[in-house]
Amino acid sequence: MFGHIAAALVPLAALAFLLSYSDHLRRADEEHARFIDYARLIGQSSAKVMARAEGYAGALASLPPVSLGDCEDLFVSMREELIEAVELDIARNGAKLCRVVLREGKVTLLATTANGSPAGTAIAVSRVNEATGVRIEIGLRPQTLLTAPIAATASSNIGFALVDETGAVLASHTYDTNYQRAFLDAVGTLTPANWPAGSFTENDNGWYIGSAALPGTQYRVVTASQPTATLLEPWLSITSALAPPLLLLAVVFVVLRYGIQRFLLRYLSHIYATFRRYGSGDTRARVGELVAAPPEISLLGITFDMMADRIDHRARDLEEALGEQMRLSRELHHRIKNTLQMITSLVAMQRRDATQDNEKAVLRVALERVLSISAAYRVSYASNDGTDVAVEALVRDVVESLRGPAMVSQGRVRILVEETSHSSIDLDRAIPLAFILAELLPPRFDSLHDDRTLKIEITGDETICLLISGAGEIGEFLDDAGDKTPLRTRLVRAYLRQLSASCTLEGDTTRLEMPSAGLTDMRHRGRDLPG
Repeated sequence: MFGHIAAALVPLAALAFLLSYSDHLRRADEEHARFIDYARLIGQSSAKVMARAEGYAGALASLPPVSLGDCEDLFVSMREELIEAVELDIARNGAKLCRVVLREGKVTLLATTANGSPAGTAIAVSRVNEATGVRIEIGLRPQTLLTAPIAATASSNIGFALVDETGAVLASHTYDTNYQRAFLDAVGTLTPANWPAGSFTENDNGWYIGSAALPGTQYRVVTASQPTATLLEPWLSITSALAPPLLLLAVVFVVLRYGIQRFLLRYLSHIYATFRRYGSGDTRARVGELVAAPPEISLLGITFDMMADRIDHRARDLEEALGEQMRLSRELHHRIKNTLQMITSLVAMQRRDATQDNEKAVLRVALERVLSISAAYRVSYASNDGTDVAVEALVRDVVESLRGPAMVSQGRVRILVEETSHSSIDLDRAIPLAFILAELLPPRFDSLHDDRTLKIEITGDETICLLISGAGEIGEFLDDAGDKTPLRTRLVRAYLRQLSASCTLEGDTTRLEMPSAGLTDMRHRGRDLPG
């Protein structure tokens, strides 16, 4: 095992380096995206400054012309709220009234015939009052608009530049002045046709360049980062520092391989193989005696053998207890079945001895209800575990039990089962179902004519559905009629509530549906349905 570890050590180290480098590139991409966001924030901030300047120019243009005489006072007042302003030019109907600039920190009033911008390249914002013909133009210093987050750029050599619609650089900022020239050269390669937007792009010199527009203007903020070749230097130094210890560790592991394999791994391999056999189902698998093995390894094998022996004893005890429980359960069901059979015989004997018709009718109802319980227990007793009852077998047994008191021949009752219906129901739900059948079937048996047959259809798997014909012949009503509701109807409604089932009339057919709760698929339990 250690030999494999030693052989894989160097590739693992290389893989770790590649993962670290890929993580570094990922963080570099995230940093690029972050600086694109910084560029957008700078553009938004600069757009706000220009919007403020436009608002201030609009306010000055709305003043009466006589209030615009003292240009210097207007300029000084304006800079208290708009510190980015370096120039104020006022004209009326094409003729300049005054011109004030900020030169070397001093406010200077220029002649109205002066051309150009003494304050250098400025971004002009102007507003015109059409009514008075007054035109106010405010010049903003580009460098003050480029409010780059200096703290954010301290960890990298990424710079920002403000360019106009022609691509000319109006202002720039880089954290490291050594990259000022290279940064400006990279920005200078851009033209309005190839301005990047939304993400960084790499130019021919390896610089990553991105840009964001100033909202509402033709100016853009451009940001660029240094070529990735310089980013490899720290990782190359790390590689050279890690190579000697990694090689030393590889040699140590190769030397130790044979000793560890000889004195330790072969015993562990044997124990592991035994674990695998035991886990796959071979409960007789044992480690056995480990000759010349270290004491700790021998103790591990002995412990496993003792644990396996205890599990075997415990499994045998559980099997015996389960068998005894099953025997007692079947014995209980057998006694219940015999008791019900005895009750059935007594009620049948008393019915035969009765002389009054109403007495015979009452005893027949009692006999039919006892027979329905007996059928549920009889079918349950015939199953493997004595707890689940096949729905088809239950219906057949209940029908067979109730035919006798009604003196209906077997051929006059047809039971149809859907091929996909193979459901079973627990005994607690089978007894109410048998009671419902004991209330619904006898009136139909009594109303059968010589040429008629009673049909019962069983459908569904997850939801059992019984369709019983003959409702029209007996005029069956299952609605609640208060105190006048027949006892048979009240009993059916009570049993339906126990089963959370429903019983409805569809023409001459009664439809009985039971929900899926309590149902199991007998096919998954490997049993054949009763015929």
